[in-house]
Order: sequence, then structure tokens, then C-alpha cells
Amino acid sequence: MIITREQTAVTFNIFSATLTAKDIEARTGLVPDDSWKVGDVRGAFGAVEKMHGFVLQSKARPNESLDDHIKEMLKRVAPAAQKIGALTNECKIELSCQIHRKIGPKLKFERDDLRWLGVMGARLDVDVHIISEPAKPAAKPAAGQPGGEGGPTMYQG
Repeated sequence: MIITREQTAVTFNIFSATLTAKDIEARTGLVPDDSWKVGDVRGAFGAVEKMHGFVLQSKARPNESLDDHIKEMLKRVAPAAQKIGALTNECKIELSCQIHRKIGPKLKFERDDLRWLGVMGARLDVDVHIISEPAKPAAKPAAGQPGGEGGPTMYQG
């Protein structure tokens, strides 16, 4: 997939070898936007999952700022922060940020936002992708111009 417009996506991911998405839902009270089980075949290449997955997706619009996405996600998970933090011995927890921009963005994280991640035992994963406009096809030479149809040809002998 080629992305040609600027956008941001933030997900809150919980992965576990032992706890299923249903287990995590029961312990936290949060309902996942996406989930899978060990052994499920997923993705374009048919990868077999080695961990259970529980994913919450930011509800902010793709064109909103990283800060807006993070604030929206933390507001969503904050009521369950202590319960999420209690899962750290059995789960890998992360806030994943995907940023697609034409120019590298300024990355700034508020102290309180980082504290929330600490309470939940979550790591912060930020991927920045610099995008460019697709190359425009080169114009064909006009007839009668070098390299164009009907124009003079060079003889190399």
C-alpha cells in the first residue's frame, strides 16, 4: 500500500502468550477494536500469530495531530489504567504511533501523557514515514524533435 497523503494513526496494543483478548477484556473492562488468537492466520502474507492480540484504535481523524490522537487514546484507556498495569507480567503493552508526513514532524510528548503510559507499563513506539508525491511521467518528445516520432535520426556507423 502506497500512502500519498499525510495521516496519523495511533493504536494501543496488548499482546500475550497466555491471555486471550476475552481475558484482557474481562480484566480491564475495555472492548477491543481488533483482536486475534495464537494460531490465527492474518495479514497479506498469511502470517501465523504467535501471541494473542488486543488492539484499540484511535478514534481521532487521520488528519489530526499526533497529540490529538494520543490525548484521545489516553482518555479512552485512563479509566482502566491500573487494571492494564496489573497485566504487565503476562503481557506486552504498547502505544503505537504511525505518522506519515511530507516533512519530518516535531515530536513532543507531554509529561502527564508519559506518566499514564508508565502507570500502564506501556512502551511508546513511534514510526515516522516520510512520503513524497508520486513521480510524474516524463513528457514524450514532440514529432520532429530528437527522440520523437517522424524526427531526424542519427546514424552511427
